Amino acid sequence: RVSTHKPPHPTNLHQAMAPPRRKNRSANTPANTKKRARKLNVDLSGHGGQYKDLDHDDYAVNNKSKFNDEDVESDDDESGDYDARISGGESDHEEESEEEETVDAKKLRLAREYLDKVGAQDSDDEESEINSDESEDSEDDKVGKRIAKERLKKSGLLQSKIADSILMGIQSMRGKIAEKIGIDAASRAWMGGEAGASSEEYAIPWLDSKFVTYHRGHDLTPTCVALTQNGQSAFSGSKDGSVIMWSVQEGKKVSYVAPTSKHNEESNMNHRNGREILAISASYDDRYLAVGGRDNCVKIFDVRTLGKRTNPNSPITTLEGHKKAVTCVSFRNRTLDLYTGSDDRCIRRYDLNAMTYVETLYGHQSPIVAMDCANKNRPVSVARDRTVRVWKVEEDSHLVFRPGGDVGSAECVSAIQDGWFITGHDDGRLALWKEEKKRPVGDAIIAAHGYQGREGGVPRSVMCCDAINLSDLLVTGSNDGYLRLWKVNTEEKIAGISSLDSIPIHGYINSIAMGPKGRFCVAAVGQEPRLGRWDRVPRAKNRFAIVQLIGDE
Repeated sequence: RVSTHKPPHPTNLHQAMAPPRRKNRSANTPANTKKRARKLNVDLSGHGGQYKDLDHDDYAVNNKSKFNDEDVESDDDESGDYDARISGGESDHEEESEEEETVDAKKLRLAREYLDKVGAQDSDDEESEINSDESEDSEDDKVGKRIAKERLKKSGLLQSKIADSILMGIQSMRGKIAEKIGIDAASRAWMGGEAGASSEEYAIPWLDSKFVTYHRGHDLTPTCVALTQNGQSAFSGSKDGSVIMWSVQEGKKVSYVAPTSKHNEESNMNHRNGREILAISASYDDRYLAVGGRDNCVKIFDVRTLGKRTNPNSPITTLEGHKKAVTCVSFRNRTLDLYTGSDDRCIRRYDLNAMTYVETLYGHQSPIVAMDCANKNRPVSVARDRTVRVWKVEEDSHLVFRPGGDVGSAECVSAIQDGWFITGHDDGRLALWKEEKKRPVGDAIIAAHGYQGREGGVPRSVMCCDAINLSDLLVTGSNDGYLRLWKVNTEEKIAGISSLDSIPIHGYINSIAMGPKGRFCVAAVGQEPRLGRWDRVPRAKNRFAIVQLIGDE
């Protein structure tokens, strides 16, 4: 299609390119509303442009000269103004660069202050200790190590060496007691060398000095204890069916989570064994408390509402599924995954985020007696079949560890860190295990709690054990009258368990829970063992005990 539009005639070129004429202002428009236009007048002789205010009256004249003249000349004043403006722009740019350098310098200064603060900060005795060869390292290496430690601490994976500080605290307390009773602090009786009446005799000064305190609340033998993550509250369960919440700092009873069961309350609780509480555990966030017993179910309580008048202390839910007594419950660290073991040889897994059942783990051939779980999703369980099993839940498989020989079945287990755990056996052995090895690491402790009667008799079984996660401190209990402390080394070449110290406590120590940083521990002390009545300590008392491990500063 041919266009009929004709280009403008060359004679009318200026007229076509000229700007449109201004319309006449109406008479009604006020004179002061006249607007001023800003036109950019470009100086082609220089290197840039400059602004000038032009009225509409001068607009056509400038435009006319622009189109008629080929060159636009500028006078010296304008070029001078332009040079001044250019120099002013360069100065502004320098100020901006100075501001940018000031911001960078500030960031650098803050970083240096933080590094100086980290470098000057003293490491806590309970958390870490600087190696002797670290003094030879450069300053950057020291700061880097401390920053790495802070990162591990925030993630909950920092290993702490607290055994030596705990030993110094116990020796300090023993020295104070020795001055009162007039006995040598290095006497063999202090270290558990003598049992029977001597342990009861030396336990009294610890009670008088308030380093060990007994608290009454249960009618029958306490079987299990648990602590909240902050260590402010403790829980204890007993064979009378009661669960009590305690204030550790005040040493007082807060409330009954589950009251003492009476013979006339329920038909299935008429028998004494039917009301026993055998296991108890608190979640890492101090929200939930799991209680298991011979009623074949697990009750979940809300810790945040316990002890309040508006709450009747009733469980928020009851997890059923086991066919026999629930003997152990354990929360996985930093999660709400709950594992329960029973006499029915099964381990059941629950998710308390949704309050639902997840799966059942099969493998044990005898009743399960103890279980523990560290950070990884790999719980460790022991049973009467003389095996120790590590469950790879995510891979749907498990590892089997057999002590072998004449080693008896394990009574307790404690996961000290991922891949490392400790077992206490009914023949008195104490062994350290690693997942990559089928046999105990290092030399096992023989007769950790001595022998019944004279030396050479039947070894006393290790009834309970507990270790602070990612530390080197282990505590065990039995019926020899002493709470024993051990130092655990997980380094490859020198891995093993060594004796640290002991504290006299008369009676069966059925359960132990360590407080934050090992400052104290709580224990269930009674006349009978946890899972039976085949033995009895007649002069012992059924009490909830709080044991101080670090003396008054």
